Amino acid sequence: MNKTLLLKGGRVIDIAQNLDSIADVAIVDGKISAIGEKLEGLAGAEVLDLRGKIVCPGFFDFHVHAYGGIAFADPDSIGVNLGTTSMIDAGGAGAYSWDEFEALIVGQTKTDVYLWLLMGAAGIYGFQDAWRSVRSLIDIPINRLLDIVEENRKVIVGLKMAEFAALGLGPMKIAKGLANVLELPLYLHIGDLFETPTETYTPQTLDLLEAGDYVTHCYTPCPGNLIGRDGKVLPEALGALERGVRFDLAFGGFNFSFDVAERLMDQGIVPSTISTDLQQINVTGPVYSLTHVMSAMMAIGMSFNDVLSRVTINPAQHLGLTHKTGSLRIGMPADVTVVDIQNGDFVFDDTTGKSRCGKHLIVPVVTIKAGEIIYPNRELAEAESNWSMEGSIAYDEIPQNANLLDGEQRVFLGRLAPVFRELARWEGVSLHEAFHHTRQQTGIDLRRGAEAVFHSFMSSRFTPPVGFFLALQDRDFVLARLGKVAARPQVRAYCQA
Repeated sequence: MNKTLLLKGGRVIDIAQNLDSIADVAIVDGKISAIGEKLEGLAGAEVLDLRGKIVCPGFFDFHVHAYGGIAFADPDSIGVNLGTTSMIDAGGAGAYSWDEFEALIVGQTKTDVYLWLLMGAAGIYGFQDAWRSVRSLIDIPINRLLDIVEENRKVIVGLKMAEFAALGLGPMKIAKGLANVLELPLYLHIGDLFETPTETYTPQTLDLLEAGDYVTHCYTPCPGNLIGRDGKVLPEALGALERGVRFDLAFGGFNFSFDVAERLMDQGIVPSTISTDLQQINVTGPVYSLTHVMSAMMAIGMSFNDVLSRVTINPAQHLGLTHKTGSLRIGMPADVTVVDIQNGDFVFDDTTGKSRCGKHLIVPVVTIKAGEIIYPNRELAEAESNWSMEGSIAYDEIPQNANLLDGEQRVFLGRLAPVFRELARWEGVSLHEAFHHTRQQTGIDLRRGAEAVFHSFMSSRFTPPVGFFLALQDRDFVLARLGKVAARPQVRAYCQA
């Protein structure tokens, strides 16, 4: 970290402070120390010349996938690398997989990562049939879920539930009841991804929501969206808005339509937060990044200040995090996003194959995270090794990552293989429990135990829930691979000069 940093001559826009002027920003020991014209007297400061650029509070993405089956090998690749200093993982972890999320994600990234804890025991792992089954809700260990939330409120910001027609209305009532017990907001996915149901429950579900709850994918074209059969916004959506329910964009790979957005915006449904729903391949389009989604919203009528407030002060206020993010106030952590607004003719695609033309493209220039300078690298985010977990699985040979394992990790794998061999059922819960029981018996740290498994199978550092990842692999393949890696002699890794 640079102890003293001077951001020189940029246009500083901070909605929280009603600030919009050409100014310098001084950063000392990772905190904002001063904002003003032609700041002087900062001996030894590293200077960044930002004339012609816009200096903003660090951007906050309300909906990404940093953990689980549809996440990225490097969460920072879609975070600080692309101008986002804080983000919320939208349901990657549930009660079964919380411990692994905590070990593999919390404190392991430069980007601050929060969590919408999923009302599904394993969290999100691909698009399995379990998503459509009430059993995914029944399997939740409720007492454990309550303990997890009580012990981790600094990370868990709410409960996530999906409104899928196959589930009916009952699970929504259970999720809302638990959210009330925990005094947390319910973060509700709308838009049925799996089928075209004859009946959806979005109107009834909207009536369950209270002030402070959220509807995500507010402009989805999928069944169960916010447009009624008469082509108008659902009255229940307007009622929810009036009660203080908030709407989140969450562009995603299936859930954003320009036609829907324009129709709903005209009728008063405007998101209070703009988010990406970045998940694996959509980082190569149509989502790309938070700044790209912001630009798409400018193409249909929002101003820069409109989109800026929805990725800075709004999420900070909604979540009670104004002491940490959302502003460049003196004494705040030095989380800064510097962007350029390019003018020209740009085309933005939605998830239905339609497009809109826009005149402005917001491009990240540099990110400052707690005083550290990070320059964007789109190749890092879009590399197939970063978003294709299936492509990362080494079926034919042991991946090079296995060379990173030490003796303790190999012993653990050697203990794990016979335990798995004795399981009566090759399914996620059984494998999950067997993994954790064996880990506790051997005394290996959870993060090191999980990485021992992942390094045995994958060439990139993805973080699916261990048991549920293995359940989707062939049993004989898993047992053979674990045995081979455990039996290999340890390879010493040397740093190249």
